[in-house]
Amino acid sequence: MEDILQRYFGYKTFRTGQRELITYAVNHESALGILPTGGGKSICYQVPGLIRGGLTLVISPLISLMKDQVDTLNASGINAAYLNSNLKAAEERNIMTGLAYHRYQFLYVAPERFNQLTFRQMLTQLDIRLIAFDEAHCISKWGHDFRPSYRQVIHYLDLFDCPFLAVTATATIDVKKDIQSLLNIADDHVVETSTRRENLAFKVDPSFQKEKVVREYIQSHPDDSGIIYAGTRKQVDALHEQFSEPNINHTIYHAGLPKSEREENQAKFVNDDCPVMIATNAFGMGIDKSNVRYVIHYNMPQDIESYYQEAGRAGRDGLDSECILMFSEQDIRLQQFFISTSDESIQEKKKEKLQKMVHYTKTTQCLQGTIINYFNPDEHLQLCGKCSNCLKQGSYDMTTEAMKILSCLIRMKEPVNRLVLTKVLRGENDSEVKDHHYDLLSTYGLLKDYETKDISRFIDTLLFNGYIHEQNGKMLCHSSAKDVIFNKTQVMTHYEPISYNEKVIIKTVSEVNEQLFNLLKTVRKQLASELGVPPFTIFSDHTLMLFAKKMPTTKQEMIHIEGVGSYKLKHYCPHFMACINDYLSLAR
Repeated sequence: MEDILQRYFGYKTFRTGQRELITYAVNHESALGILPTGGGKSICYQVPGLIRGGLTLVISPLISLMKDQVDTLNASGINAAYLNSNLKAAEERNIMTGLAYHRYQFLYVAPERFNQLTFRQMLTQLDIRLIAFDEAHCISKWGHDFRPSYRQVIHYLDLFDCPFLAVTATATIDVKKDIQSLLNIADDHVVETSTRRENLAFKVDPSFQKEKVVREYIQSHPDDSGIIYAGTRKQVDALHEQFSEPNINHTIYHAGLPKSEREENQAKFVNDDCPVMIATNAFGMGIDKSNVRYVIHYNMPQDIESYYQEAGRAGRDGLDSECILMFSEQDIRLQQFFISTSDESIQEKKKEKLQKMVHYTKTTQCLQGTIINYFNPDEHLQLCGKCSNCLKQGSYDMTTEAMKILSCLIRMKEPVNRLVLTKVLRGENDSEVKDHHYDLLSTYGLLKDYETKDISRFIDTLLFNGYIHEQNGKMLCHSSAKDVIFNKTQVMTHYEPISYNEKVIIKTVSEVNEQLFNLLKTVRKQLASELGVPPFTIFSDHTLMLFAKKMPTTKQEMIHIEGVGSYKLKHYCPHFMACINDYLSLAR
């Protein structure tokens, strides 16, 4: 196992859970693996596939993942192919011929392919020794991305005398039990590691000024690759228009675009030609790009599974990355509408999941701990120390701000919602404020120098302490508010504004030579362009950072770098060694 791991993938040791799953597959036993995004799920079926020989059939509902996985395998000297609807007839015939002559070690297919009788008949003629179910949560009716066609594949499993290996990053207890039942996997053959992602910093931002916050964040991270998820196509197009004027280098992805344009935009992002992707959640399902430094959700997703799956696309290379969730009450209404149009048999379950998603946006507990508790209620929780809730340390005296908020609410003389109150405090000049003459109040604009999200936090504190009551979404002052207004009591809160103008500092590898690192990235980009593959399939950012730190100049030194296998040592490393040697010569 270790020999194959080192030779083809460039790693010396297995991550938690990988060895157990590989052992089950090698011993002709089926198993289920629940490992976090970036936890090396593909290794769990690729290593035993190479050990068992013959052909490994990988069933994946994500077409984009197939290409990335096949590119990565071929870049490591492993023969792999995929069959999906994106192939031309001639390309498909060539692959079918290759299968007949046993040229491939891995074949990736979409579950819908099993609907074709000729395909099922062809499979019976092949030497299939392992079947892997990638993104296995899609098999379950209770999964957040249920695919009926994936579930139907189960009916054809009797055609094969080989073990099954199912892997996923997200599975609640209901989903896990459903997968086990469908694939007949025993409890002691389930390998579940912690969903904790140590390198991710989670943040929740209730700002009403979403566009401004996101624009400033992107502009402060010009060299970083990131994904902005929006809830609808319309929202993606709106952000695209808003970000075109300040010349933010970005591209977009949603189902309303022509297929060729989607593929072109995806290639720009994956190949590092364009750092920012603005998309609906249709994008990224299976994208294997390892150097995404941030994921921002412009709208709140419908459930925690979807959120963690999408946010988890950040930092797959193990380097520090950020996951920022923005939300508003309108996001809740949008998701409620989507639920109302879904299958009635699962609407109640979806409503329950939505409520837990809303709770996540409101909680004052550790954000990563809240997610871990959702998937693994029995896991011992530890504070991550880097999420926006964990960073709210120290007490802040907000008595002055409280006086202004309560005085404003009293002068408005009628219950109002949070949005209207915030607009008046910020001194905003829209029709709703003008129609009620709120712009004539003495309290109009009292907090104009504060961000919307900060005012929202102050209001939350007043609600929590009972100085404001909220009924049917409308707020009014409690009688105890006079104690604050007349300065008879002090109001304290945990408050520290989230700064979006500080670049994420990658701490995974210290003493990195930034100049050399950038030169190595250029070499990777040129090599990837020549080979027609995404840059990350050559080497990850993490491996390049190790090159820039240790500066290996010989193959003997290169082979000891994590991520360098025998195939890449022979075919790719000479280009990087030449770059390092040139750099050292100039430095002397």
